[in-house]
Amino acid sequence: MLRAREATQGRGLDPMDPRWALACAARDSLQGAVLTYENRRKLMRLAQRVGIRAFDANLIVAIVQDRARRGEPIESAVDAIGVVPRPAARAGAFVTAWIWAAAILIAVLVDVVLIGWLILQ
Repeated sequence: MLRAREATQGRGLDPMDPRWALACAARDSLQGAVLTYENRRKLMRLAQRVGIRAFDANLIVAIVQDRARRGEPIESAVDAIGVVPRPAARAGAFVTAWIWAAAILIAVLVDVVLIGWLILQ
């Protein structure tokens, strides 16, 4: 990972970037320059989890496969991977968490009110 960090610094691609993480996962999933169907599906699920569109994920995988076919290290793909659009921030998960927290709070308050009403009856 140290080589990957050094290769990406100064070239506009953060080593913690989801695009780079997907590229490294793709490199690790290759058997030579071949990617099995099951490994491709795993990579697509990873891409979906980190917010990378399917088209962009397939492009990243193709870039990594091309480098592997030519015998080049993945670090040579930093510029090409940097062209792929960065995934949008996922604010939806944060909003969903707040909605659940509010729903639980309301449910607890309703329970307290109902228990109080039953006790005072």
